[in-house]
Amino acid sequence: MKHLHIDPATVEALLNAREWPCERIAETTWRSRARGMAGSFPFLIHLDREGFISFAVVPFTTSPESKAASARLYRRLLELNHGLLMAKFSIDDDLDVVLSVEYPTAELDTSEFRDAVDVLTYYADRYHDELTGLAKLES
Repeated sequence: MKHLHIDPATVEALLNAREWPCERIAETTWRSRARGMAGSFPFLIHLDREGFISFAVVPFTTSPESKAASARLYRRLLELNHGLLMAKFSIDDDLDVVLSVEYPTAELDTSEFRDAVDVLTYYADRYHDELTGLAKLES
């Protein structure tokens, strides 16, 4: 596969080619939606200067206020991260749970771009109900 020259125009063209609606919200950041089995998931695409493109469902869910409940959620996220392929769960500055996929842009091709969104949608479908349920549990 031929490697792509990843720039803002290429990102928009790839999103539009797969009929993922996109809205540019900053110079190198877009908002889009992917349709999964359980529904539609909003995600962000960010092209950084360090040579990576990231795709992220933000927020995937929010952290519970209870320390015991958040500990259960975070433990589950760590367990899931051990088995996830190409994706990871993390917590952002607002304590929102984030599901993301990152690729180096130097070797990115069209199929990997598609795969990134497909992987995001697959894991969002698979774990959304479980993790939002854990986030709603109190001690």
